[in-house]
Amino acid sequence: MTSFEEKVNLLRQSSENGRKPLPRMTLGAINSDGSLHYAKTFGESSLDSTDTDAVHWVASCTKLVTTIAAMQCVERGLLDLDGDIANVLPEWASPQTLTGFDANDNPIFRAATKPVTLRRMLTHSSGMGYFHMDSLMTRYHEQQGSPPLVQTFRQYQFLLFEPGERWMYSPGIDWAGVAVERATSMKLGDYLQRHVFDIVSREDLRARKVKAWLRTDQGLEEEKNQIFPDPIVEDVGGGGLYTTVNEMLKICQGILTAQFLRPETIEEMFQPHLESASGLEQPEDYSFRREVNSLSWSGKPNCYWWIDIKRGVAGICLSQLLPTGDHSAIELLTEFERWVYSRLDNRDGTAKQKSAL
Repeated sequence: MTSFEEKVNLLRQSSENGRKPLPRMTLGAINSDGSLHYAKTFGESSLDSTDTDAVHWVASCTKLVTTIAAMQCVERGLLDLDGDIANVLPEWASPQTLTGFDANDNPIFRAATKPVTLRRMLTHSSGMGYFHMDSLMTRYHEQQGSPPLVQTFRQYQFLLFEPGERWMYSPGIDWAGVAVERATSMKLGDYLQRHVFDIVSREDLRARKVKAWLRTDQGLEEEKNQIFPDPIVEDVGGGGLYTTVNEMLKICQGILTAQFLRPETIEEMFQPHLESASGLEQPEDYSFRREVNSLSWSGKPNCYWWIDIKRGVAGICLSQLLPTGDHSAIELLTEFERWVYSRLDNRDGTAKQKSAL
């Protein structure tokens, strides 16, 4: 066991300074040429599988592969990045914007002046929003009887602000998945399997699914309530993917090596695209970590990924722990990222020394 892995086991334990224990965690990293490939699970084997091929629901990490699919359709001329998406999704023709509620608590809408585009959907600047991200949307959601999140992205066909005006986390990529289906006449899952994933055995996925955990004031409890529909009725591009750390690493390496998309498309994806706000872009390097214009995102059960196109490296951290944004999980992710870059720095330093001889 390396000193880093000893530190991971230490981070998974509770401490006097308030750090809370972590359940099963799986870490993975890979670089462009495969000289760095790391995948390891940390967890109690008597309670849960420690295999790195165990299946996780990665929730919003799904947005990465749906974005790849959408950009493939742009390359093939099936979708227009900056044209009115209503050409493919007529649901968004003449979109309305929710501006408030009248004295009788009826919603007030006004017509949007700009079109919804695929670029704006992929960058969360379309004007769409999840119901829990905005007070007006939350109020509207409660009026509708609070339907499950997986249903709301099709039901709530209105905006919260003018397209391009600002950033808000949204179901835009869920709708991008629908656009891929319309443009290709394929189910999103079928398209992704053919054009993005390696061949994956679907039959035994549920047998290999990792347990879900809920952090409570008393500690960690196994989550018995279903946190995502199973079986999945609809291929949800914003959060429906079940996968393994090794499959996620293949996807990340496929981006680093331009296996799925043209190099110029990938370069475009890693550039700033917001029109009037910074959102969650990374305009500067992190100290001892990823470089400027890297991409990263997360999924609800404390799943995280990043891709650093300049250094040619990507990393994954998977768990099935709720609620999201767990401090101990983020602390572990940060330490893992630092360790990955220290390995890269050591390798690069050794390579430079050899080339100088």
